[in-house]
Amino acid sequence: MSKPYPESIMHYPQSMQILVKEIYNRIESGKNALIGIFGQTGGGKSLVAVAIMIALYEYRFGKIPDDDYVLERVMFKAKDFLKRMNDPNLKKKEDNLWDEVGVDAGHKSHASNQNKIIGWLAQTFRNLQQVVFFTTPSIAFIDASVRKLLHYYIEVVTIDKKKKVCVIKPLKLQYNVRMDKLYYHNLTVKRSDGYVDEVEFASIPKISDELEMKYEGKKNQFTSDLNLKIQDLLQKIEDKEGGAPLRKLTERQEKILELLKSGVIKTNDIAEKIGVPAGTISINFGYLRNKGVNIDKYRNPPSDIVVLSKNAPAAS
Repeated sequence: MSKPYPESIMHYPQSMQILVKEIYNRIESGKNALIGIFGQTGGGKSLVAVAIMIALYEYRFGKIPDDDYVLERVMFKAKDFLKRMNDPNLKKKEDNLWDEVGVDAGHKSHASNQNKIIGWLAQTFRNLQQVVFFTTPSIAFIDASVRKLLHYYIEVVTIDKKKKVCVIKPLKLQYNVRMDKLYYHNLTVKRSDGYVDEVEFASIPKISDELEMKYEGKKNQFTSDLNLKIQDLLQKIEDKEGGAPLRKLTERQEKILELLKSGVIKTNDIAEKIGVPAGTISINFGYLRNKGVNIDKYRNPPSDIVVLSKNAPAAS
């Protein structure tokens, strides 16, 4: 076990010191530490993780890490997280944050992939002795089978703005294989006089304003990219439902679509106007559907709409 620097974290609340030492001792025993941090959006989960990462670094090296060093170890995308974990230059006993685990990607398989990654990490990365924080609003976002692989559960309780601390409930997880049950335990530490201190809640001081601004900048970039991705996805769905093509139309298909929109909906009528056989129009109907154009909404008007003959008088 490498020699720690307990004096470097003396400025933190006692409860936080106990948490830092608990995680440090686990890593030094040759294990990894997978830590889930849960709480409502905007509740301070991410900044709690960053604050603990800084304190762990101080305890290990006796000094505060550079902001860039910390931010390099904060990831928002699954691919970035995996890239770091698979980096051949990854050093042992480092701290990492996969932030907003349940947000990255906009497809149904994401939750499954997320759980596979956590499960894979828990079962294969023990030799690298990594500390990995995962933040997500609820433990329900993590599959039940994967929860058994987590080592610590941290629930963000509240933010005390006056004292500039975030109050958390840190719990040590124990999975009983025989009972197939997960147990939650308060952290404990044995004192020199033989008594045991138990941590029910811990106070995590706010990180520096400068680092918080840098972190928010990095997170905002991720959020902005994600929003553009979601907007693009929704636009494609809207275009498909609205009849706009997802793929470029030929000149003939553009003419057919224009006639459909103008009310010319019969195959023979369209063929006559364009000057091609009716069979050609039928074939192009299929091409239009394949390109994402909902032509049937023009060809099959709703049953409650009455189409009047040009010569028929309107009802008074």
